[in-house]
Amino acid sequence: MILQRLRNGFTTLHQDIDMNHKVFLSLAALVVSFAASAAQAGTVNFDSGSAKVHSVQVTNHKKNHKHKVWVPAHRSHGHLVKGHYIWR
Repeated sequence: MILQRLRNGFTTLHQDIDMNHKVFLSLAALVVSFAASAAQAGTVNFDSGSAKVHSVQVTNHKKNHKHKVWVPAHRSHGHLVKGHYIWR
């Protein structure tokens, strides 16, 4: 009878330790996950926001002005033309 109580007490104690261990590990994983996502979200939001504004400005600027473009060698009216820059 005494041995049975000791066994039950040990089993209950062992289950409590396992439960505490699981809770601790899950909380630790949650904290690490939250810290990683917060750090990533802070850098991504800043970079993507500034990049979006900049890319819109650049694309609007590129649409509205001519610039030189490299044209590789090609044939024009049967003649070989070397590579050159043209305004487009």
